[in-house]
Amino acid sequence: MVLKSKTRAQGGSVVATLPAEVARRLALQPGQELYWRENGAGSYVVSALDPTQVTALEALEEAIEQYREVFAALAK
Repeated sequence: MVLKSKTRAQGGSVVATLPAEVARRLALQPGQELYWRENGAGSYVVSALDPTQVTALEALEEAIEQYREVFAALAK
């Protein structure tokens, strides 16, 4: 799927309106922060997830995998 939008000047910034489909898929709410991560060669990845939260979630997944049997035993 290819979507497009136009940019416009607002104060000292350049802004763009996100297409409704993009906002829906990212579950964005008005006023919510977006995080822009450079992905090389002049492109960016935009996410509604804070990169520090992503790192924490990855660490959690790793711990759960490593101690899966312990957690299962504790759940009994």
